[in-house]
Amino acid sequence: MLSVLLLLLYLYETHAANCACATYELHVRNGAGTSHTLLGSLHAGDCVPSKDRQISADGYTWAKIDFNGQVAWAASNWLNIHPCGGGSSTQQLAGCPRIISRSEWGARPANYVPGHLPGVPTYVFIHHGATTGCTSETSCKQKVREYQNYHMDGHKWADIGYTFVIGEDGNVYEARGWDIIGAHTYNYNFNGLGFCIIGDFTSRLPNTAALNAVKQLIDCGVKNGKISTSYILRGHRDVNPTACPGEKLEALIKTWPHY
Repeated sequence: MLSVLLLLLYLYETHAANCACATYELHVRNGAGTSHTLLGSLHAGDCVPSKDRQISADGYTWAKIDFNGQVAWAASNWLNIHPCGGGSSTQQLAGCPRIISRSEWGARPANYVPGHLPGVPTYVFIHHGATTGCTSETSCKQKVREYQNYHMDGHKWADIGYTFVIGEDGNVYEARGWDIIGAHTYNYNFNGLGFCIIGDFTSRLPNTAALNAVKQLIDCGVKNGKISTSYILRGHRDVNPTACPGEKLEALIKTWPHY
Protein backbone atom coordinates (compact mmCIF):
# COMPACT_ATOMS: atom_id res chain seq x y z
CA MET A 1 0.00 0.00 0.00
CA LEU A 2 2.84 2.39 0.88
CA SER A 3 4.53 1.75 -2.47
CA VAL A 4 1.30 2.67 -4.30
CA LEU A 5 1.02 5.92 -2.37
CA LEU A 6 4.64 6.78 -3.13
CA LEU A 7 4.04 6.08 -6.82
CA LEU A 8 0.98 8.34 -6.84
CA LEU A 9 2.96 11.06 -5.09
CA TYR A 10 5.74 10.71 -7.66
CA LEU A 11 3.30 10.98 -10.55
CA TYR A 12 1.68 14.02 -8.95
CA GLU A 13 5.05 15.70 -8.46
CA THR A 14 6.38 14.97 -11.95
CA HIS A 15 3.20 15.61 -13.93
CA ALA A 16 1.85 18.79 -12.37
CA ALA A 17 -1.37 20.02 -13.91
CA ASN A 18 -0.43 23.65 -13.39
CA CYS A 19 2.10 26.00 -14.90
CA ALA A 20 3.87 28.88 -13.14
CA CYS A 21 4.30 31.98 -15.33
CA ALA A 22 6.53 34.85 -14.26
CA THR A 23 4.94 38.31 -14.14
CA TYR A 24 8.32 39.96 -13.46
CA GLU A 25 11.89 38.82 -13.88
CA LEU A 26 12.72 36.80 -10.77
CA HIS A 27 15.42 34.52 -9.40
CA VAL A 28 15.06 30.77 -9.18
CA ARG A 29 16.81 28.94 -6.33
CA ASN A 30 17.42 25.34 -5.29
CA GLY A 31 15.52 25.82 -2.03
CA ALA A 32 12.78 27.92 -0.48
CA GLY A 33 14.61 30.99 0.82
CA THR A 34 16.94 33.77 -0.27
CA SER A 35 20.02 31.99 1.14
CA HIS A 36 19.73 29.06 -1.27
CA THR A 37 21.84 28.70 -4.40
CA LEU A 38 20.76 30.73 -7.43
CA LEU A 39 19.96 28.46 -10.38
CA GLY A 40 18.95 31.13 -12.87
CA SER A 41 16.11 33.52 -13.65
CA LEU A 42 12.66 33.55 -15.17
CA HIS A 43 11.79 36.45 -17.44
CA ALA A 44 8.34 38.05 -17.48
CA GLY A 45 6.09 35.73 -19.48
CA ASP A 46 8.25 32.60 -19.01
CA CYS A 47 6.24 29.56 -17.90
CA VAL A 48 7.50 26.37 -16.22
CA PRO A 49 5.74 23.34 -14.71
CA SER A 50 4.48 23.92 -11.18
CA LYS A 51 4.94 21.26 -8.51
CA ASP A 52 1.86 22.59 -6.67
CA ARG A 53 3.61 23.11 -3.35
CA GLN A 54 4.34 26.36 -1.53
CA ILE A 55 6.42 27.23 1.56
CA SER A 56 6.83 30.51 3.46
CA ALA A 57 10.42 31.61 4.11
CA ASP A 58 12.32 34.90 4.48
CA GLY A 59 9.17 36.99 4.12
CA TYR A 60 8.07 35.40 0.82
CA THR A 61 5.89 32.51 -0.26
CA TRP A 62 7.97 30.15 -2.39
CA ALA A 63 6.50 27.92 -5.09
CA LYS A 64 8.09 24.62 -6.04
CA ILE A 65 8.72 24.43 -9.79
CA ASP A 66 10.52 22.43 -12.47
CA PHE A 67 13.35 24.63 -13.80
CA ASN A 68 15.21 23.09 -16.74
CA GLY A 69 14.62 19.62 -15.32
CA GLN A 70 15.68 20.60 -11.80
CA VAL A 71 13.51 20.88 -8.71
CA ALA A 72 13.59 24.57 -7.86
CA TRP A 73 11.83 27.33 -5.94
CA ALA A 74 10.73 30.85 -6.88
CA ALA A 75 8.83 33.56 -4.99
CA SER A 76 5.16 33.10 -5.88
CA ASN A 77 4.53 36.84 -5.36
CA TRP A 78 5.69 37.21 -8.98
CA LEU A 79 4.20 34.03 -10.40
CA ASN A 80 0.82 33.45 -12.00
CA ILE A 81 -0.02 29.77 -11.40
CA HIS A 82 -2.74 28.39 -13.66
CA PRO A 83 -3.71 25.21 -15.56
CA CYS A 84 -1.21 24.37 -18.28
CA GLY A 85 -2.50 24.52 -21.82
CA GLY A 86 -5.49 26.56 -20.72
CA GLY A 87 -4.97 29.04 -23.52
CA SER A 88 -8.57 29.53 -24.56
CA SER A 89 -10.10 32.58 -22.97
CA THR A 90 -13.47 32.50 -21.24
CA GLN A 91 -13.99 35.82 -23.04
CA GLN A 92 -13.86 34.18 -26.47
CA LEU A 93 -17.30 34.48 -28.05
CA ALA A 94 -18.63 33.39 -31.43
CA GLY A 95 -17.46 35.74 -34.16
CA CYS A 96 -14.78 37.43 -32.06
CA PRO A 97 -11.19 37.87 -33.19
CA ARG A 98 -8.70 35.74 -31.27
CA ILE A 99 -8.76 36.79 -27.61
CA ILE A 100 -5.57 35.89 -25.74
CA SER A 101 -6.36 35.00 -22.15
CA ARG A 102 -4.85 36.64 -19.08
CA SER A 103 -2.98 33.43 -18.29
CA GLU A 104 -1.48 33.40 -21.79
CA TRP A 105 -0.07 36.93 -21.55
CA GLY A 106 1.10 36.44 -17.96
CA ALA A 107 -1.31 38.71 -16.07
CA ARG A 108 -0.82 39.39 -12.40
CA PRO A 109 -3.80 38.46 -10.24
CA ALA A 110 -6.10 41.41 -9.60
CA ASN A 111 -5.85 42.87 -6.10
CA TYR A 112 -9.62 42.55 -5.94
CA VAL A 113 -12.53 42.22 -8.38
CA PRO A 114 -14.31 45.60 -8.66
CA GLY A 115 -17.64 43.95 -9.46
CA HIS A 116 -19.76 43.10 -12.47
CA LEU A 117 -21.28 45.64 -14.82
CA PRO A 118 -24.86 46.37 -13.75
CA GLY A 119 -26.25 45.97 -17.27
CA VAL A 120 -25.42 45.73 -20.96
CA PRO A 121 -22.99 48.59 -21.74
CA THR A 122 -24.31 51.39 -23.95
CA TYR A 123 -20.91 53.00 -24.66
CA VAL A 124 -17.77 51.77 -26.38
CA PHE A 125 -14.68 53.94 -25.81
CA ILE A 126 -11.56 53.78 -27.95
CA HIS A 127 -8.22 54.46 -26.26
CA HIS A 128 -4.58 54.33 -27.22
CA GLY A 129 -1.75 53.39 -24.89
CA ALA A 130 0.36 56.44 -25.88
CA THR A 131 3.41 54.14 -26.01
CA THR A 132 5.48 52.44 -28.66
CA GLY A 133 3.55 49.85 -30.60
CA CYS A 134 3.95 46.12 -31.17
CA THR A 135 3.47 43.86 -34.18
CA SER A 136 4.23 40.40 -32.77
CA GLU A 137 2.44 38.37 -30.14
CA THR A 138 5.55 38.25 -27.96
CA SER A 139 6.09 42.01 -28.00
CA CYS A 140 2.39 42.74 -27.53
CA LYS A 141 2.19 40.47 -24.49
CA GLN A 142 5.08 42.42 -23.00
CA LYS A 143 3.26 45.70 -23.65
CA VAL A 144 0.07 44.47 -21.99
CA ARG A 145 2.08 43.43 -18.93
CA GLU A 146 3.63 46.91 -18.87
CA TYR A 147 0.18 48.49 -19.02
CA GLN A 148 -1.01 46.32 -16.14
CA ASN A 149 2.05 47.14 -14.04
CA TYR A 150 1.57 50.85 -14.68
CA HIS A 151 -2.09 50.74 -13.70
CA MET A 152 -1.56 48.62 -10.59
CA ASP A 153 1.74 50.07 -9.36
CA GLY A 154 1.47 53.62 -10.70
CA HIS A 155 -2.24 54.32 -10.23
CA LYS A 156 -2.75 51.74 -7.44
CA TRP A 157 -5.76 50.33 -9.29
CA ALA A 158 -7.10 46.85 -8.65
CA ASP A 159 -5.99 45.62 -12.07
CA ILE A 160 -5.31 46.76 -15.61
CA GLY A 161 -8.09 49.24 -16.33
CA TYR A 162 -9.16 48.41 -19.87
CA THR A 163 -11.78 45.91 -20.98
CA PHE A 164 -9.57 44.61 -23.80
CA VAL A 165 -6.23 45.62 -25.30
CA ILE A 166 -5.61 45.28 -29.05
CA GLY A 167 -2.21 44.88 -30.69
CA GLU A 168 -1.03 45.54 -34.20
CA ASP A 169 -0.39 41.80 -34.35
CA GLY A 170 -4.16 41.55 -34.88
CA ASN A 171 -4.83 39.88 -31.53
CA VAL A 172 -7.10 41.00 -28.71
CA TYR A 173 -5.78 40.66 -25.15
CA GLU A 174 -8.15 39.96 -22.27
CA ALA A 175 -7.86 42.71 -19.65
CA ARG A 176 -10.87 43.00 -17.32
CA GLY A 177 -13.08 41.29 -19.87
CA TRP A 178 -16.67 41.71 -20.99
CA ASP A 179 -18.44 41.69 -17.63
CA ILE A 180 -16.20 43.45 -15.09
CA ILE A 181 -16.38 47.16 -14.24
CA GLY A 182 -13.35 48.87 -15.73
CA ALA A 183 -11.12 51.85 -14.91
CA HIS A 184 -10.73 53.37 -18.36
CA THR A 185 -13.14 56.29 -18.83
CA TYR A 186 -14.04 58.47 -15.84
CA ASN A 187 -17.81 58.60 -15.20
CA TYR A 188 -18.46 55.87 -17.78
CA ASN A 189 -16.90 52.77 -16.26
CA PHE A 190 -20.26 51.38 -15.15
CA ASN A 191 -21.98 51.66 -18.53
CA GLY A 192 -19.11 51.52 -21.02
CA LEU A 193 -16.33 49.28 -22.30
CA GLY A 194 -12.78 50.51 -22.92
CA PHE A 195 -10.85 49.11 -25.89
CA CYS A 196 -7.21 50.23 -25.98
CA ILE A 197 -4.99 49.87 -29.04
CA ILE A 198 -1.31 49.51 -28.19
CA GLY A 199 0.69 52.42 -29.62
CA ASP A 200 0.55 56.20 -30.04
CA PHE A 201 -1.86 57.39 -32.72
CA THR A 202 -1.30 61.10 -32.56
CA SER A 203 0.36 61.27 -35.97
CA ARG A 204 -0.34 57.85 -37.48
CA LEU A 205 -3.16 55.31 -37.65
CA PRO A 206 -3.09 51.76 -36.29
CA ASN A 207 -2.43 49.16 -38.95
CA THR A 208 -5.23 47.28 -40.70
CA ALA A 209 -4.86 44.21 -38.47
CA ALA A 210 -5.53 46.22 -35.31
CA LEU A 211 -8.40 48.24 -36.82
CA ASN A 212 -10.11 45.12 -38.14
CA ALA A 213 -9.73 43.42 -34.76
CA VAL A 214 -11.44 46.36 -33.00
CA LYS A 215 -14.31 46.41 -35.51
CA GLN A 216 -14.78 42.65 -35.22
CA LEU A 217 -14.62 42.83 -31.43
CA ILE A 218 -17.40 45.43 -31.33
CA ASP A 219 -19.49 43.45 -33.80
CA CYS A 220 -19.17 40.19 -31.88
CA GLY A 221 -19.92 42.01 -28.61
CA VAL A 222 -23.19 43.29 -30.06
CA LYS A 223 -24.16 39.92 -31.54
CA ASN A 224 -23.46 38.12 -28.24
CA GLY A 225 -25.35 40.58 -26.04
CA LYS A 226 -22.25 42.11 -24.43
CA ILE A 227 -22.78 45.53 -26.06
CA SER A 228 -26.11 47.28 -26.63
CA THR A 229 -27.37 47.16 -30.20
CA SER A 230 -27.83 50.95 -29.96
CA TYR A 231 -24.37 51.54 -28.51
CA ILE A 232 -22.61 54.91 -28.75
CA LEU A 233 -18.99 54.91 -29.96
CA ARG A 234 -16.66 57.58 -28.63
CA GLY A 235 -12.99 58.33 -28.22
CA HIS A 236 -11.68 58.83 -24.69
CA ARG A 237 -11.16 62.56 -25.37
CA ASP A 238 -14.84 63.03 -26.20
CA VAL A 239 -15.83 62.72 -22.55
CA ASN A 240 -12.64 63.36 -20.56
CA PRO A 241 -9.89 66.04 -20.79
CA THR A 242 -7.22 63.96 -22.54
CA ALA A 243 -5.51 63.64 -25.93
CA CYS A 244 -6.39 59.93 -26.03
CA PRO A 245 -6.86 58.15 -28.46
CA GLY A 246 -4.68 60.48 -30.54
CA GLU A 247 -5.58 62.91 -33.31
CA LYS A 248 -5.37 60.44 -36.18
CA LEU A 249 -7.34 57.66 -34.51
CA GLU A 250 -9.98 60.07 -33.19
CA ALA A 251 -10.56 61.43 -36.68
CA LEU A 252 -10.95 57.89 -38.04
CA ILE A 253 -13.46 56.59 -35.49
CA LYS A 254 -15.65 59.61 -36.19
CA THR A 255 -16.35 57.93 -39.55
CA TRP A 256 -17.35 54.60 -37.97
CA PRO A 257 -20.94 53.48 -37.29
CA HIS A 258 -22.55 54.61 -34.01
CA TYR A 259 -20.23 57.58 -33.52
